[in-house]
Amino acid sequence: GDAAATAITSVTPPAFRRSSSSSNAVIPDVTHKSDLEKQSDVLIFLRQHRSSGCLPPSVIYKSLGIDLSDGGVDCAVANMLANNPKVNVEEVPDPENPSLSIMHYGYRAKFSTVRDRATLLAQINRCKHGVKWSDLTDAYDDVEKDLQKLLTGGEILGVNNPEERDKVLFPRGDHFLVELDGCVTVDLPEMPVEPEDKNDLARMDAYKQELLRVKHMRQAASHLIKTDIDHRTQIRRGEAVRVGNEWFRVSSAVREGVSLHNQPPRAQ
Repeated sequence: GDAAATAITSVTPPAFRRSSSSSNAVIPDVTHKSDLEKQSDVLIFLRQHRSSGCLPPSVIYKSLGIDLSDGGVDCAVANMLANNPKVNVEEVPDPENPSLSIMHYGYRAKFSTVRDRATLLAQINRCKHGVKWSDLTDAYDDVEKDLQKLLTGGEILGVNNPEERDKVLFPRGDHFLVELDGCVTVDLPEMPVEPEDKNDLARMDAYKQELLRVKHMRQAASHLIKTDIDHRTQIRRGEAVRVGNEWFRVSSAVREGVSLHNQPPRAQ
C-alpha cells in the first residue's frame, strides 16, 4: 500500500567515508547506527569469517567502519562484545609495540570443538538425549551439508520438532546392516585402452587426455543403478541403502508429486 511504498522510498543508501590511512580505502559510515546495531553487524561479520579465528580491530574497522580499538569511538560496542557469549576475545601483543596488547575478536559457536564432519558426528554421539539442528549450524562452513549426509547415510537419526520448527538429532547407536539379494550393475562410460607402444608420445598424450575426460564424465554425470531383482519387498520407506561406499536414502514419501516437507508427519 501507500505506507509500504513510503517506507521503501525513505530508506537512505549506505554512506561511506574515506580512510585516513595510506591505503586510502573507503570505510563504511556507521555513525547513524546504534550500539546494538553495530554489535549485530560485528557478530554477523565474525560468523562469516569464523574460519579465520580471532580478528584484530583494524580488520573489523576496514570492513564495517566500527572502531573497536582501545579508546576508540566504539568502546561501548567493544564492552558489549566482551560480555557476549557468542564472542571470543583474545589479548594479543601489538606487533608494532610488543609491550602493549590488542584485543582480537572471534566468533564462538555453541559447540566450539565441532570443526569438521568427524568432530560433528562425535558431538552428536555424545548427546544421548539429542541436540537441535539449529545449535550446530554455526559450527563451521558447510556444516548443514555434512548433517544432511550423516542423516542420509544413517549415521545419525533426526526427529522433526514442529513446535519449534527445528529437528532434533540423535546418535544412531549400533548399526544393523543386512545384505540385499541380487547383483547391482552401473552403466559407466568405458575406460580407454592404453596403447601398447608407450614410446609413441602422440598416442600416449591422446590416451591420457581421453582418460581424464572419461574419469570426469564418471564423476560428474548421473548414472542409473540397476539390480537383477525387485528389492521393494526387502526395503522400507526411509531406510538407507549402501552401494559401494555411497549411501542412498529410500524416499519416505507416501503421496506422489508432493515434496517431503508437505508429506504427512509419518512420512517426514
